[in-house]
Amino acid sequence: MDVQAGDRVLVNVAPFIGSVMRCDESIPCKVLAVDGAQVQVRVEPPYREVCLWLLSSWIESHEPCRSRGCLV
Repeated sequence: MDVQAGDRVLVNVAPFIGSVMRCDESIPCKVLAVDGAQVQVRVEPPYREVCLWLLSSWIESHEPCRSRGCLV
């Protein structure tokens, strides 16, 4: 999945709880940085703010940033 900084994504809850198996729930996040297969995300409200590096394979879906000049 081609994600870039500024994109909004739905991330499977598994990496947030330390599970190796996918869960049925996802958490809305904003992509802060991308480094190869790793993505840094920040959880969006109403959830508690958490920043986490995770593998992009945990991303369920994404909404590209409308303008590539958008702020993170």
